[in-house]
Amino acid sequence: MNKFDPNIPFNELPKLPPAFDFDDIEILKKVNKANIALSKLSGIAQSVPNRKLLIVPLTIREAVASSGIENINTTVEEVFQASLFDESRITKEQKEVLHYKDAVMTGFELLHKRGFLNTNGFIHIQSILEPDKKGIRKVPGVKIMNSVTGKVIYTPPEGESLIRDLLKNLEDYFNDFEDDNVDVLIKTAVCHFQFESIHPFLDGNGRVGRILMVLQLILAQRLQMPIIFLSGYINNHRGEYYRLLREVNTKNNWKDWILYILTAIEEQSNVTTETVVGIKRLMSKYREDIKKKLPKIYSADLIEFLFSHPFYNQRIMVDELGVTRKTASNYFSVLATTGFISATKIGRDIIYFNKAFIRLLK
Repeated sequence: MNKFDPNIPFNELPKLPPAFDFDDIEILKKVNKANIALSKLSGIAQSVPNRKLLIVPLTIREAVASSGIENINTTVEEVFQASLFDESRITKEQKEVLHYKDAVMTGFELLHKRGFLNTNGFIHIQSILEPDKKGIRKVPGVKIMNSVTGKVIYTPPEGESLIRDLLKNLEDYFNDFEDDNVDVLIKTAVCHFQFESIHPFLDGNGRVGRILMVLQLILAQRLQMPIIFLSGYINNHRGEYYRLLREVNTKNNWKDWILYILTAIEEQSNVTTETVVGIKRLMSKYREDIKKKLPKIYSADLIEFLFSHPFYNQRIMVDELGVTRKTASNYFSVLATTGFISATKIGRDIIYFNKAFIRLLK
């Protein structure tokens, strides 16, 4: 293994695949458990009539958690409310979280269009997250420090040519699933470590790296859409995340790093499965109750609209359901009067929201 000094640019960062034997009983047992949990989530998600309904609500939940790791703090409710307004009316934190949601969707669309993700794709995703700091690092001197002590804990590789060379190697490994000896979930952990170690951008590396994990699972056909995210687990075990990330370099401790990411995949799969089951049940209840109590306004499109966002206004209903403003006003009035949704006023705007749906997304 190359000698590691946290104060010196790690230009000798080893390329992939790593020189490590992942054929370890503890790792393989954890891989099996994580795959079972992920498969269960995938099956439950496919049973939702319109699976696309899950993407935006779950992506915003992830955007809040992932941004929180970078100390960009806001709440799920605040971001959903902010999505109803133009950028001039929302905070910097809310704007950054919404950029994260857009970056996830852009990556997902790139996968569908191309069937792979390359370095240009990584850069494109980062440019949406950080439009003012986009592109590969060109200026030397980037150091990663302990936020408490101020001590340098890592200095990433320097030089655009070297960074691009490392990214090309990562890109090849990221898109290659022909090696049956290494499970996709292990590769996801390896790729995340490598991306964070390359640290190719001035800003947004952590968030891009977490987006790439779910996109790689989709690319490998373990999921059909971006609905599982690991930021919730990482946020709750942040110290361990950074410690193990560094121990791969300092101690070649691949095993504990792989086990950490596999545990994150397993636990977040279970958490997301519970959320999806809850959404399915709530949708079914709304479908039955609205059809029974409000037959004049009931439609399958209305139910889907109510579960595409937990916050709504007239403009969104007009745009998405193709109804007039008068009809939208009537729908909201009837739904609020009968308790299916609630209303609040923000400035001059009346905003409607679904309390039960919001609780599921926290």
